[in-house]
Amino acid sequence: MTLAGSLSGSLPPVSYRPDMTPSVQAVAVLQFGEPPSVMEVPAPMPGPGELLVRMTAVGMNPYDAKILDGILRPRPHVFPLIAGVDGAGVVTSVGEGVRRFRAGDRVFGQFLHDPVGTGTYAELAPVPERIGVARVPAEVTDAEAAAIPTAGMTARDALDRLALRPGATLLVVGASGGIGSFAVPFAVAEGVHVIAAARPRSFDRLRALGAGETVDVSAPDWEEGLLRGHPGGVDGLLDLMSDRERFARRISLLRIGGRAATTVYAADPEHPPSHSVEAFNIDLQPSAPLLERTVGTIQRHRTPVSIERSIGLAEAPAALVEIRAGRAVGKSIIRFPE
Repeated sequence: MTLAGSLSGSLPPVSYRPDMTPSVQAVAVLQFGEPPSVMEVPAPMPGPGELLVRMTAVGMNPYDAKILDGILRPRPHVFPLIAGVDGAGVVTSVGEGVRRFRAGDRVFGQFLHDPVGTGTYAELAPVPERIGVARVPAEVTDAEAAAIPTAGMTARDALDRLALRPGATLLVVGASGGIGSFAVPFAVAEGVHVIAAARPRSFDRLRALGAGETVDVSAPDWEEGLLRGHPGGVDGLLDLMSDRERFARRISLLRIGGRAATTVYAADPEHPPSHSVEAFNIDLQPSAPLLERTVGTIQRHRTPVSIERSIGLAEAPAALVEIRAGRAVGKSIIRFPE
């Protein structure tokens, strides 16, 4: 399943009844587009092939807000629509047919599945064992595990497709966010010279992650300045923020034969670049093998898992609004009481 997901037939939403018991605390909406809030929702039960996980930590992503706005329509949804895709926790029970996990296992991964709305911003969350879920390595904390899935797998997948060799130069545009916080150290660990384009407030953190150069993405002429320093162009571009017009312009920063990837679907397959470079969209296919390989990269290179802040569930609605508006820096984690 992709993060955007393949479209499936629309089903009637499940309505919320306040008298349903037992219940759990969750960040949710009762209809698309409304502000999220903490509310009591019916406690889930694991269906066939599913795990029920008591969440201990949840990774927040910009995509979480888009799901609440209805970006995955017409896939089937349930209401209250609970936010959240990434998380870590402990399996409390398993449904019929589960083979890989049992109660008591520490697990983490990307929980997005149909029907959309049984997300991770909740005390309990169900997840099919067949999607991108794995056991948490003993040396990884729950907070680190919750920060990894979507951002880490996306960074790993993007770098795999860019296929840069040691000594190559990689420009990461929008490097200060969750994906960039993995892509920068992953690339550096593989011998790539990283140029991180972000706002100055993030420069120190990006240099600490290994970026060899930092560029002020808010400066009007930063592209021209970059080309003065790299007159032949860069080998790779990983763009985490640009719209289609800006992405097309930034492709010109590549050398002949260079490759560009975008995580916001800014590459236009009907109008490919014209100057002997390749550009493509990253369409994440979450899976347990990719998640395990991502964690293997982190462990092998001792890559730091960058967490900017840790908050409680009560603070999550305001933090989600901030993330949606693009004001958040780095990775935010929701922590639940042990």
